[in-house]
Amino acid sequence: MPVVVRGGERRFPHDGVLMDPAPGSQMLRMVIGVLMLLTASTMVHAQEGRDWKREPWYSPDKYPDAPFLREGSYSQKPLQGKVLRVKRPLVIVSDLERSLKFYVDVLGFELYSVEPYYDRNPQSLGYEMFGLPPGVRKRMAMLNTSDEIRGLTLQEIRDVPVDFKSRPRAFTVLLETDDLLGIRQRARAAGHRVIEPALGDIPSTASTPALRFMEFAVIDPDDHVISFFQNFSTDEAWAKAQQALREMK
Repeated sequence: MPVVVRGGERRFPHDGVLMDPAPGSQMLRMVIGVLMLLTASTMVHAQEGRDWKREPWYSPDKYPDAPFLREGSYSQKPLQGKVLRVKRPLVIVSDLERSLKFYVDVLGFELYSVEPYYDRNPQSLGYEMFGLPPGVRKRMAMLNTSDEIRGLTLQEIRDVPVDFKSRPRAFTVLLETDDLLGIRQRARAAGHRVIEPALGDIPSTASTPALRFMEFAVIDPDDHVISFFQNFSTDEAWAKAQQALREMK
């Protein structure tokens, strides 16, 4: 049940819209959705050469006009000519043992290491990065994904109150997996709150391939949103996934 951090080249093609659920690799490729709660229902982009306002799903109440900022490349290739990639996101947690049960036992990450001591070094970069008072205890655990050694860090903070319940939430981490519904089931069985899967069926265009996928999210013990994405490349796999989702409800 590998967890793969998803790359950005096919993130959300610019010609589709997510639909409601039906009734009843050798290198890290990650996209961190600093999404500002960018949810499935808002992921609509204009297709080149087509008036998206004429599409049957369009409603000005649901998709009001936004000011133009700049044109995107819509490139299906990673950034060329430089090295610039996401190396490792870091998630602040209040109880490392509790978080390991969630990220390893429920989500499926592999534990790489846990610091055997608390770091109170005043020269540590973490104090300034996270705005911590001097002397606060902190320590890290490193987790592996199926594509990256030490692909995720959990940073435990002690001695000061931490509150991650402000709204709107500031970010989510989007992970690709081949076991989305299995993760959903384990999360629910362990008592974690889930944001139920949305289904997307985006047709191909001259410049972008078709994309059929599910996406859902689960709330971690510190109220962080961890999102999951699974692509289905064949009709059979897509039909089985939809049927399995209906049977789970």
